[in-house]
Amino acid sequence: MIASAVVGARSLPGVRIRLNHLLTDLNSGRSCLWLLPRKMLEGPDSPADHLFDELLNELHDFVLLPSDDPDGPPPVRPRAPARVAVPDSGLWSGLAPALDYDDGLADLFSAAPVSGPAEPETVPAPPTEAEALADLLERLAKELGLQSDGAQESDDTAGDVLARLAGGRNGPTETRPVIVRAWREAVPSATGHLLRRLVATGKEAGIPPARGPRALVVASTEDLPPGLPGQLARENIAVHWWWGATGRLDTATVVALARPPLKSVLDRQHLYESIVQATVTEVCGPFLDVAAALAARWQDGRPETLPDALHDVLADSPVPDGGLPETTEGARNPARRPAESLLPAWNAAAVDSWEGRLRHHPGHDLQREHAVASRVWLAQNQVLLPLLDEARERFAATVRSRARIPLQQLAEEYCSRRGTDAVVTESPDSLIETMELGAMWGAHRDGATALTPKERRHLRVLREARNLLAHRTPLDGDRLHRLIMELYR
Repeated sequence: MIASAVVGARSLPGVRIRLNHLLTDLNSGRSCLWLLPRKMLEGPDSPADHLFDELLNELHDFVLLPSDDPDGPPPVRPRAPARVAVPDSGLWSGLAPALDYDDGLADLFSAAPVSGPAEPETVPAPPTEAEALADLLERLAKELGLQSDGAQESDDTAGDVLARLAGGRNGPTETRPVIVRAWREAVPSATGHLLRRLVATGKEAGIPPARGPRALVVASTEDLPPGLPGQLARENIAVHWWWGATGRLDTATVVALARPPLKSVLDRQHLYESIVQATVTEVCGPFLDVAAALAARWQDGRPETLPDALHDVLADSPVPDGGLPETTEGARNPARRPAESLLPAWNAAAVDSWEGRLRHHPGHDLQREHAVASRVWLAQNQVLLPLLDEARERFAATVRSRARIPLQQLAEEYCSRRGTDAVVTESPDSLIETMELGAMWGAHRDGATALTPKERRHLRVLREARNLLAHRTPLDGDRLHRLIMELYR
């Protein structure tokens, strides 16, 4: 998800890729439907407005509806309500009688007319989809200067405008994309009919796709009838869902920009900062606004204080719900669009796809005791496991130099990857290089190696960290600091 508070979100790689896919379809002559969560469309400075501006900057030449002209006509003119007739009951209507002689009462009636019963208020009937489509195309014709010359009158005003877009009446074919912000239309569902009829008109006129009229409708699923996106996709209209648009690189970029500058030049401080940023990235996933706020709020980076920092970040804004269904978070390979059961939660910005997995809003993690700890473990695992393996390889040289038994015997007894009946073809040195940290500690405990106190402490810290991570347990702040000190001692 994108939030307007995230600076430079439009330049993130995942966002740029999605916009480029949309531009590619438009530039190839296809009409498109761009579906965004309802939450992204809300507010005067909504995230969708920023994405929309970026798209328009890339298009250069286009026709925009509704127009941004403040003096322009309203999107749809509702039908004028009819006056409700008051039945004639034979009673006085409340109006002053028309007298044909002056007895001085006229001034009395004109000064203080007697009010009759109030007429019932009528609510303007909303326009039908056909009327809304006709009004939409009428405004489009005005934007394009396709004013009727009065030579031909047609009962199908919409069809006449569409035909002229396709080069009817010997006019030029309109190839500029028509961009329609459906969420700003009084009858958003009419924009779906526009897409269908525009594509059908181009096909009937025999115009190649790249040289015919095309449109882009930007909407949420709540603006359209259920099932319409799937129907449009089968009619050769490109449907783009804002689902899984951002990935780990996007979140990590937002987190890095939100963190305070690191003034230390020590490698251990840079490693600690890497773990902090990886943790925020993993905890927040695709919810970039939460990631930016948490990266700025979580100053000490200790795992114990993370839940409180996340709670503080979420305290100022309600956690979106959207009726989140009972579904397995982290499910592999969710489709290229949210499932029907997820649409309410997706529109509320409570769920998204991230790195090919289903992710809930971070606020839901606070309601599950193990969720935050699991994400902290995953982040530590990603950063620390390669460093632990490098440290293990370096310590193998210490094990060889401190051996109290022949290296061949040390390799055979403590390299657990080989069974007792296995034929050993590798040299003892090669086998010891593959010895696990637990086996190194076992050799020391059995007296097969003689380590100094400093070496014992180093091995113990490495082994403890590796065992905890292997059992899906995150390191607390103290263990994390001790490990980093040993890695860079």
